[in-house]
Amino acid sequence: MKAGDPRVLVLIPAFNEADSLPAVVAELRDDLPDADILVVDDGSTDATNLVVRELNVEWLRMPMQVGLGAAVRAGLRYACQTGYDIVVRVDGDGQHPAALIDRLMDPVLRGAADVSIGSRYVSEIGARLTVRRTAQYLLGRILTVLTRQQVTDPTSGLWVFGPRALQLLRNHHPSGYPEPELIMFLSRNRLTVTEVQVRMRSRLAGRSSLTPRRMGAALARLVLLLVIVPLRSSVGAKDD
Repeated sequence: MKAGDPRVLVLIPAFNEADSLPAVVAELRDDLPDADILVVDDGSTDATNLVVRELNVEWLRMPMQVGLGAAVRAGLRYACQTGYDIVVRVDGDGQHPAALIDRLMDPVLRGAADVSIGSRYVSEIGARLTVRRTAQYLLGRILTVLTRQQVTDPTSGLWVFGPRALQLLRNHHPSGYPEPELIMFLSRNRLTVTEVQVRMRSRLAGRSSLTPRRMGAALARLVLLLVIVPLRSSVGAKDD
């Protein structure tokens, strides 16, 4: 890393990802040699806590499972406290090829966006119509109308946060399954969010916790947030 270059932290929230993390970390080191890596272990019940200690990365362990959003918030707070300029959030299951990250960081580094999201659906060519994709589409359409920004992949786990987003979200990143609420919260706080087309892989191991039932709950929660989120707008910018 050259003097004056932004400090980049790759944040990996992980729950029971012991089988995937070694390959994820190795790939990140190959493709992003100048970035540091932080794993936030969200109270895993498998060997994640033991595996991460052997990977020579920074790590935090939550004392119990607090949920994806709260784990990400802990990582963002760590990034702010230790002087990072950019945070790249990737899942610990291997779905996000590290080679995509430079392209995803580009609009944030150029100042064209505060936040960049890796989307599987900017182009729908070849997309399969499944129950899960239908729910994602409905969520995306609602968010597009509410935020007046294109949202095609409202549950993506591949994000890049710039400095303004870090300062806002260090204390106010939504908890639970946070992505739809996060998109709306960023919009209400007048941060610019852009999507970048990416091609993701299947999980290396395990299975997704984002079931159709939870997707439906996210849709219902989004309706409730039409009232809640406006009351939360701009609160983060005043916090220390």
